[in-house]
Amino acid sequence: MIQELAVLFAIIIILVALAGLAFVSVMQSIARREKFENRMSGALTDFVKPSSLVDEQISLAKVETRAERMMSRAAGMLGVDLLQADTYPIKWWLVPPVCLAISWVIIFIAEHPLGHELLLLIIGWPIAWFIVTKSVFSWFNNKRNSALLDQFPDALNTIVRCVRVGIPMGEALRTVAHDALEPTKSEFEILADKVTIGIPLEVALRELSLRIKLTEYQFFATAVTLQTRSGGGITQTLETLAEVIRKRVALKERGYALTAEARTSAMILAVLPFVAGAALFVMQKHYILLLFDTANGQSCLSAALLLMGTGLGIIQYMISSVLK
Repeated sequence: MIQELAVLFAIIIILVALAGLAFVSVMQSIARREKFENRMSGALTDFVKPSSLVDEQISLAKVETRAERMMSRAAGMLGVDLLQADTYPIKWWLVPPVCLAISWVIIFIAEHPLGHELLLLIIGWPIAWFIVTKSVFSWFNNKRNSALLDQFPDALNTIVRCVRVGIPMGEALRTVAHDALEPTKSEFEILADKVTIGIPLEVALRELSLRIKLTEYQFFATAVTLQTRSGGGITQTLETLAEVIRKRVALKERGYALTAEARTSAMILAVLPFVAGAALFVMQKHYILLLFDTANGQSCLSAALLLMGTGLGIIQYMISSVLK
């Protein structure tokens, strides 16, 4: 039985790897074809263009090809943000295989109380893999975005102080990149480097807001862009934005404080069965061994683990939904 499961597991891993390689190959071929067509259309276009009285708006932002958009959407289905993939604790392409193994453990546990081994492998395993993978990437993104949001008011105040003493905006961004903590430090380093090499500030800010995908950074990009185009003071706007963000962060912290009882209860409920089981194992060892030596005991143990995991997941989801 175990050998059959191991063989099936190896076959599925090979099929997933082959499907991934085929997908990457197709995307690369589409990208090469689009690049070739763009070059041909550019070569066949007349170099003498009619002059226009309307000034064209030059944008240095990267234009996504169709293949890149398709790859971004496919990765987005799993919760992967390719623009921030380099900031993940591990390589993002390592997460799906690891989650595949974790989901197999979940299916192996569910097999005892539920039965229907073949049905669980065909239907339950892909669903479990998708949920686990998406949850891991969502945890990566939420953890980084939370740190960015907490550090953003201090970064805005640094920009305000620099602008008030006469320092240009580019140097103010460089100051934030030098003094801020990670991950704000790395994001403003990218922004300052782009401005230094000649990319317009509004284009660099637009790319920053698209990469981070936080409403507060979009407000910041919009405010600085409007100030760059129309003139006027930016310090009061940034101070107001920093104050609003501080209030939102304080409200979120208050939400954590109000949900402390629920989180503590969930932690106690998760630890208590193991503590009680360990104590019972010391006092009456044969009672606990029934859960491992008999088929009915294994079914009860698997059902308990599934129900406990489901309950903890629901509690965490409810708390996260309230805090959002």
